[in-house]
Amino acid sequence: MTIKKQAGPRRVLYLAWAPFFSGAERALVRALRALETTPYEPYVLVGTDGELAAQLRNLRIPHRITPIVPLDRHRPIEALRSLAGVIRAIQRFRPAVIHANDVPSFQPGGYAARLAGRPALTHVRFPDTAKGYRWFLRSGFTRAIFVSEDQRRTAVTEAPDLFDGRSEVLHDCVEVQETWTHDQRRRIRIELGVPEDCVLVAIVGQIAEVKGIWDFVEAARLLIENGSTAHFVVLGDDLKSGGVVRTAMRQKVVANGAEHRFTFLGFHPDAAKLVQAFDIVAVPSHVEPFGLAALEGSASGRAVVASLVGGLPEIVIGGETGLLIQPMDPRALANSLDRLIQNANLRTTLGAAARRRARDSFGMDAYGARLSAIYDALGAAGPLYRSQVEATAI
Repeated sequence: MTIKKQAGPRRVLYLAWAPFFSGAERALVRALRALETTPYEPYVLVGTDGELAAQLRNLRIPHRITPIVPLDRHRPIEALRSLAGVIRAIQRFRPAVIHANDVPSFQPGGYAARLAGRPALTHVRFPDTAKGYRWFLRSGFTRAIFVSEDQRRTAVTEAPDLFDGRSEVLHDCVEVQETWTHDQRRRIRIELGVPEDCVLVAIVGQIAEVKGIWDFVEAARLLIENGSTAHFVVLGDDLKSGGVVRTAMRQKVVANGAEHRFTFLGFHPDAAKLVQAFDIVAVPSHVEPFGLAALEGSASGRAVVASLVGGLPEIVIGGETGLLIQPMDPRALANSLDRLIQNANLRTTLGAAARRRARDSFGMDAYGARLSAIYDALGAAGPLYRSQVEATAI
């Protein structure tokens, strides 16, 4: 009698440089969770032992900390060590496809994929020049995934020889949050140390100039001068420069005499769940390839005011699920925020519509199915391997 070996899930090896935990890393965690409903099984090579690795450990997603650096002749030892680490992971994990979470993470995975005869896919999450794209992607890729139509259009215009005909758009996904009761919101506000009984306006995510933080501070000043009783919250931190920009933002708030109307909450790993404690989410970005803060605000049923840039109009439908403004215009931001501050019914209507759109257009199940289909199209449906147990010992 012949015993047939049961086929297990197909494997995907992910690479994530992850110098700090920001939108790209949050998006990856959700993508990995979305794969749970698909035939694909992930293993992640993480470049730093930071928040991303901590969340992977918490979710029990197999991973390993290993250097992920470009093949730079000025750092030959680090480059070779990075390439060797990816090759070892491919030999032991035997993935059907290699997937870089962003362009800077791609190069060692691309070369290793060529040696192993595997398709190599890269997410493109941030804009770059044609020269930059060509350098990071010089090992050759099979497919590129863009996080927004705007991002893809810009990159194809910049480097058509690289991306035209080898790219597609897959918006990042989001988990729609369960609606809190009034008592739950009150309890979380108390825990966060923010006012319980006034409208809270929050800016969420990385504290960086391109996120429009100075526009937010100036809009708050204008509102306070005009008698607004709203309170302003900053949920996030300046992880990229170690707090330099966050300190400057605090100093500007103090210089405006508004320190008692601001609360800086710092970094929270569960930020997406805390957004429901606020009433309005401001996303006044100057550059925004996609806009996870806007999507997370929408998924929490919050009214969002966002800049008319990048991928934000693909998330927020002006006048239906939020309000859109021109970027770098603090007065326009103040006016739109004030409109929502003064009108609780409008906040509720926009927030409810935003939650429905987040559920219907950016849900995790649909994302997992779409990503699985992309892998299938790459030929990843070829070899089927056994369970992940043998890979966790890498």
